[in-house]
Formats: sequence, structure tokens, C-alpha cells
Amino acid sequence: MKRVLKWNGRLLLRDWKTRLLLIGFFLFLGTFSLLYRQQNVVLPETQLRSEYSDAHNIFRLIPDAHFEGELGEEVQQRLGRNSTLIGLNRYILTQREGNTVDGLEDVVSDYLDNGRTMAENNLFLLEATEFESHDLLTSVYLPSRSEIEREIAFYDALEESDLPIEWNPYASSQILEQQLELFVSVVLFIAIALLAGDHFTKDQENNYSVTQGLPLPMKTQWRGRSFLLWLMTWLAALLGIGVSYGLSLFFETTGSLNYPVELYVDQAVTYIPLWQYGLLLTGLGMIVSYLFLLIITGLSWMIRNIYLTLFIVAAFVFLPQVWTLLDPWTSWQPSFYTEVVAVVSGQSAMQFDLPGIVYWKLPIVALGVWLALEGVFHIIFKLIPTQRSGLKRRVIE
Repeated sequence: MKRVLKWNGRLLLRDWKTRLLLIGFFLFLGTFSLLYRQQNVVLPETQLRSEYSDAHNIFRLIPDAHFEGELGEEVQQRLGRNSTLIGLNRYILTQREGNTVDGLEDVVSDYLDNGRTMAENNLFLLEATEFESHDLLTSVYLPSRSEIEREIAFYDALEESDLPIEWNPYASSQILEQQLELFVSVVLFIAIALLAGDHFTKDQENNYSVTQGLPLPMKTQWRGRSFLLWLMTWLAALLGIGVSYGLSLFFETTGSLNYPVELYVDQAVTYIPLWQYGLLLTGLGMIVSYLFLLIITGLSWMIRNIYLTLFIVAAFVFLPQVWTLLDPWTSWQPSFYTEVVAVVSGQSAMQFDLPGIVYWKLPIVALGVWLALEGVFHIIFKLIPTQRSGLKRRVIE
């Protein structure tokens, strides 16, 4: 088997299209950090300026009469305090010294403490349903309860890791996070579809014996080809991501690989270090990409038309969108787990109103899909006429 894999590997690498795609794949990922720096990204301090403006505008929208009485005065004080804290946090970000400003600790306090105080104020305002302009507050100013709880958990995670708030969205660690999410969500599927879409089609034209089940059965070649393409794809990807991260260290601040990132689990959001998040995305992406390579490689031999193969694969990728129109009946449906980032972040659970869509189910679902693919293609390959089944090659006289 080792000799067969080696032979198939050389066959794939001798193909100019495979080499071109792998090189292009590597160059795109390797220069991602340089390309990302050309994007216009909203700085956190700019975002706080917008929040500061919203905090001032809410006073103009609420009638003065509504601030009368004990509850009205308390609401007014907490809104005013939030406005002040937003301004202090914006000043801390502009100084770029960490969670506070040296020499002004007593004045500006600490970014994390300010953030927690604002979140607590927002929780109070959210529960002040007897306030006359409460509907206005919830529709214009206040975030949802889940968003407030996420903010508090984020500040707690930063404090536990003894990390400063990240003021630079171009930091190496932040670029790495964006690159991994884009790669697992979009780029990976494009790469494997183009790589595997017509390999068996070309074998039919150039290597007759291979497509006739000689010297190995189709099923064995299907597994081997899929594994080799998967291995080549991930080697090029990981090498490119590593080069991109290395380049970003020379041009921007490093950030921290321990920076907290959201993870959805047990119907709640928790925070894990960025390096763990990256390993989780990579591992789940490897599982999903291998299954897609099995499907694409098998279809390319069965259909032998690259355009129809790519169309069917695209349908599989966009299949989860069907459940926005139809009512899903279980969180174990395989189509939910093609979007790895949406599953890990909890977006899929919120979008389809299925709290059970969690990342740890993906390997279990993948195992079931893999067994199903083995069974389906076992039958399909038996139905394809080959020399092993008595088909003789046509001889042109």
C-alpha cells in the first residue's frame, strides 16, 4: 500500500494543474497578513467613539419628565456614568499602554473594571421595565442580555489571563484568527473542489488501466487519492499560514495567542485562548475537508464531468441554507456541520434555533457520514463497468 500511495503521489504532483493550484494556494495564504493590512478595519477606539455618540443621543430622545422620580434619577445617573466610562475607555485605547494609563490610574481607572461597570449598568437598565422610556432604551441603546453576559465573561477571561485589551486589529494574533476563520469557511472548499474535481476524468483519458480497476480496485484508489489530496492541501495550507504569521510579526504588534475567543458549548458562550481556538478550527476543518474530498473524488470518477461535479459540491456547501426556509427537526443533521466557524461560534445554533448544534457533535456526525460514503461508493464502484467485471477495451482497427 505504501508503494501505491507513493506512486499516486508522484502521479498527482506531476500534473501541472495540481502543482499550480497548490503553489497558488500557498502563496495566497502565505501573503494573507500583507493583504489583510490593506483592508480598512474599524479600530476599537473608533467604535467606542460611535458608542459615545449613541450614549449622548439617548438623552435627547428621552423626555426630561421621564427622568423624574427615584427610578428616573437612577436611570439618568447610570446612563451618564456609562457615557463617562466609554470616554475613559476610548482614551485608554488611544494611549495604547494596556488596560490603564501610567500615572493616571486614579483618573481613568482600569479598562476591564470600566467595562464591567457598564455591563452591570446595562443589566440594571434592561431590568428597569417600569421606566417610562424602557422600550426606547431596549430598541435604540441597550444590547441584549446574552450580549451583556458575553461582555462580562470576556472581561473576566482577559483578567484571568492577565492580558490587556487589544487595541490593534492588525496585530499578528488577530490576523491569524481572521485567516483561520476565512480558510476553514471558504478558501478550503474552493481549493479541494478545484484539486479533486477532475482527477479521475483525466485518468480515464490518460491512464486506462487505472480506471479499469487495475492494478487495484477503484475503491482502494478512491481512498488513496482522497487521502493524498487531503494531505497535500493541508501541508500547503499550514505552511502558508505559518509563513503569513511569521511575516506579520515583522510589521505589526504581536498580540497574544492566549487572547480569549468565543466558543459556544452547552447552550452558553465561554472563552478559550486563541491557540486552542485555532487548533479546534484546524482539527474540525481537517475532518470536514476529508469527507468532502471523498465525495468530490468519488463523484469525479462516477460523473466524469468537472462542471457537474463542482455544481453538486456547491449544492452540498450551501445545503444548510435550506433550513432557513424549512423547519429543521434535529441538531444531528450533517448539513449543519459543513460551516465549522458558525458551529463553533454558536451562529448556527442561533440561526436555526437549535441549541444542540455544538462542535463536539461534528466528529460523531462525520463518522456516520464516512460509513455512509463507504457503503454508497462501494455499491457505485461495483456498478461502473470495468475490465474486472468483464468489460473489454474497444480496439480500433
